[in-house]
Order: sequence, then structure tokens, then C-alpha cells
Amino acid sequence: LGRLLEQPYELNLQLTAVLSRLSAFSHPLLHEYLLNPYIHLSQSSRSLFSVLIRVMGELMQRIQQVSNLSERLHVLTPQLDHLTLLKGVIVLEEFCKELAAIAFVKLPQDQD
Repeated sequence: LGRLLEQPYELNLQLTAVLSRLSAFSHPLLHEYLLNPYIHLSQSSRSLFSVLIRVMGELMQRIQQVSNLSERLHVLTPQLDHLTLLKGVIVLEEFCKELAAIAFVKLPQDQD
């Protein structure tokens, strides 16, 4: 996942699909590890949240090199410069939305 901005689109889709399925799975340890941004881990371990933060930081640096970013995201053509990066941006955005939806659905519901 840390290489989302360099990997092929198809690989990113497969990877995020697996992580989404694992996140949606009803298991307390998976939920804790994948959806809790405040989980305490050893220094050599990384959580999904910490990896996403690092990827977004890298993205913020790399998009500075892309002129007309909004236009390029709307019209992805095969000969477009930075195509892998732009596809990575789209996958990252959709994956974050999916994780947010999964976390929301898994919130404990108040009984009325």
C-alpha cells in the first residue's frame, strides 16, 4: 500500500479490495488494527492509518510537479504524463471513502 502511487492501477484495485474486505470483516483484532488510527504498535510496525498518512504526504509532494491537476484528473488519456500517479490518486481517494464508510457502519449504534 505504501507504493500505491507507483504501482499499476489493477494491482492497486486488487490490494484495496482485499484491505476493504478485511476491514469489513467482523473480528475485533482486525477492526482494531485496520480501523483504529490511535492503536499503539511497536516502533517497527505500521498501521493502515500510518501508511495512508505517509502515502498522502508523498502525494502532496509529488502533485506539486503536475500542472493542471484538476483537469488531468478529469481526462485521463493513455499518453498523459504522470498517468500512474493520477490513477493512484483516484484509487487512494476511493479507498479512503470506502474505509470511512466501513468504519461508520461498524460504529456501535445507540438503541432508541
